[in-house]
This record gives sequence, structure tokens and C-alpha cells, in this order.
Amino acid sequence: MNEDDLCRLFAEKMAASEDFKNWVLSQTTFGQHRFASRVLKDAQILARPKVKPENWWRHWYWQIPELEKEHETDIFLVLKNTDSGEYFALHIENKLNSKLRPGQAASYKPRSLHVAAFDTRLPHREATTILLAPARLFQACSEDVALFDSAISHEQVAVFISEFETG
Repeated sequence: MNEDDLCRLFAEKMAASEDFKNWVLSQTTFGQHRFASRVLKDAQILARPKVKPENWWRHWYWQIPELEKEHETDIFLVLKNTDSGEYFALHIENKLNSKLRPGQAASYKPRSLHVAAFDTRLPHREATTILLAPARLFQACSEDVALFDSAISHEQVAVFISEFETG
């Protein structure tokens, strides 16, 4: 399993499993939305007609003026609270065996705020950032981890997706 394979499994599980989606949201600032929300997979597919539908979660790039270059989010998920009608997004960086590149962690929050404010393809007002990685990485780069709103370990995800088990 490589990093992209794990990203795909994570995104597809978020779209397909209420239990997993609810658990992930409970680990974030959007915990209050967990029982009344759904991942907008079909809307994400339609928002980018030139991208293969199976990549609905992947390769979302944005040019962020204050970051001076284009940046990508590993897993981008937009959800809708079906009770309130609110839209919100998860910007997820997944790491398997490598540390974050210089400036990578620091780019996530400005990117999520910029996208919430200016992206018209999937309008949403709020976003959160998540680092998804083996627990050992959290200890190795704690300063970078602190720049994300939430950190979820591969070991925690493995309870739902066995491919996330570390060897």
C-alpha cells in the first residue's frame, strides 16, 4: 500500500460509512455535525468534469496568494449538514513514511481559509485541517503537527480500515 492507496481508501470510506465518517468528524472541530452530515462525493465529481470520477477527493490544487505558489491537498472532502444546510470541508494531509516537507504544514491552514472564502466550485464557509499519519510521526515532528487543527493516527484509522495497520 502506498500513500495514494491509503488516501483513496480513507476518502471512499468517508463517503460510504456513516460510522467511520461520524468517528472522523468526532476527532475534529466539526464533531457537532457528525450525525447530520454527508460527504458530497457526487458534487465533488461534478465540480471537476475533466478529472476522472474515481479521483473526486484527490488533486485539488489552489493558488494561494500569500503562499506564492500552487498547493495541493491530499484528501479534500466537502460535507453538508443535512439539518442546518451548512457546508464545511476537511483538508487532509496523509503521510506514510516521510516527514512533512518544509512549509507544508504551515500551508494547510491558510489554504483551507482561502478555499472557504473564495472557491466557488463547492462553496463552504468553514474548514478544518487534519494530519493523518503513523503515531510515531506525530512525536518526530510535533511542531508541524501543532499547525493542523486535528491529528489522526493510522493506527486509529486501522480499526475501520485494516490497510492502515502499521507493520
